[in-house]
Amino acid sequence: MTGKLNKQESRLQRKIDKLAKNKGKNARLSTSIEIQPKYIRSTATPYLEKIPRSNPPDNYKTYYFAWCDTKADTIGRWKWAEDRQWSDDEYATIIKRHLDSHNNSCWNDVETMTYNGAHGVRKLLNKYQPIDSLCSMAQKRWLELDDLSQFDELFRFRLGTDRRIWGIRIDHHFFMVWYERHHKICPKKD
Repeated sequence: MTGKLNKQESRLQRKIDKLAKNKGKNARLSTSIEIQPKYIRSTATPYLEKIPRSNPPDNYKTYYFAWCDTKADTIGRWKWAEDRQWSDDEYATIIKRHLDSHNNSCWNDVETMTYNGAHGVRKLLNKYQPIDSLCSMAQKRWLELDDLSQFDELFRFRLGTDRRIWGIRIDHHFFMVWYERHHKICPKKD
């Protein structure tokens, strides 16, 4: 015998070689593929009430940000002579534009955004704020808001140096409550 393969054996050997080559290629590809997380877009607005948690508390972080101004407190003025009511121009160019800019972000992204603070230190741009850290007038006003007074923590959006949007987060939905222009509701350093 000369060691030379006949047609059938050589065809079988080529097929075995091809399968081995593809198996090696598939193994390399499967280790280099990165699967991105998928976020959920929900159009349902949750009820404005506290519900005992049955879902994991961080479940909302996988949902896209949603918001509304249906619970906004726009009656009266603050003691520093700032109206609670915003103008149509402020709503269109500042409030709506800013909150709509988060519509394609998941809540995890909204909560972890940062900015350069004093001395180049990175700080959270948007954050949760306990009611007792607000000025006394804001705390008193909060207790007057029947639907909202049950919540002891607000979520705050920072819009530049002085402007803030305050509200509450229920599940994936942000209910806007106050818009302030002069950073007086919580005057402490951010």
